[in-house]
Amino acid sequence: MKPVVHKDSSLSIVYDASRMQLPAAELFEAGYWERRNALQGQATGRGSAWFIDTPFGPVVLRKYLRGGWAAKVSHEHYFFLTVANARPFREFSVLASLYELDLPVPRPVAALCKHRGLLASGAIMTRRIEGVQTLADVLPGADSRARLWADVGKCIRRFHNAGVWHADLNARNILLDAHSGIFLIDFDRARFTPGKAVNGKNNLSRLKRSLAKLWPAARTAALQPAWTQLLAAYDG
Repeated sequence: MKPVVHKDSSLSIVYDASRMQLPAAELFEAGYWERRNALQGQATGRGSAWFIDTPFGPVVLRKYLRGGWAAKVSHEHYFFLTVANARPFREFSVLASLYELDLPVPRPVAALCKHRGLLASGAIMTRRIEGVQTLADVLPGADSRARLWADVGKCIRRFHNAGVWHADLNARNILLDAHSGIFLIDFDRARFTPGKAVNGKNNLSRLKRSLAKLWPAARTAALQPAWTQLLAAYDG
């Protein structure tokens, strides 16, 4: 990868110069791609995320939104101090580092931060991982797939051993491809401390709550055995 940063008075962009030229700000708007019939769909359950076919490859475009009480003040604007610490730039940096370490994450393509005073908004584009489903999508019947839960546990352990703390590890942020590959996505607010393993207890607790919420009601008894298989692989 070749990350390059472009700064203007109130707009900053970081992009992978090995894959593309400096992108215009309009490329970070779903409407731009919709007018060109390049919009292929929108993700569910993860805020504003769109699947787009671009001249520089298939990407996922995601806007940074605020939730909870803060969204009542502004849905798209968040507190801003510096460009380097802005949410899009931090996530791009984390993803670039993890991608270079060959961890299973989407390759970052570009990120945008618009800032004025103490407020900012932004978006990020990542390479789309083809042919995947979220863990939430496969929960019906997934309790019988022991290898799946073991693979998920091993994958999470790899990230924790590498020093990655995921801010929102849930069943929609874990992807599975057709070849049993496991990927983690959405590293907004993630923390990365290279070479220092993290305590993953809170991450795992968050994931279990997510699974309990999404697990098919008719098969709730199967959740604990599946979770035990995940933990055994994680601890192994």
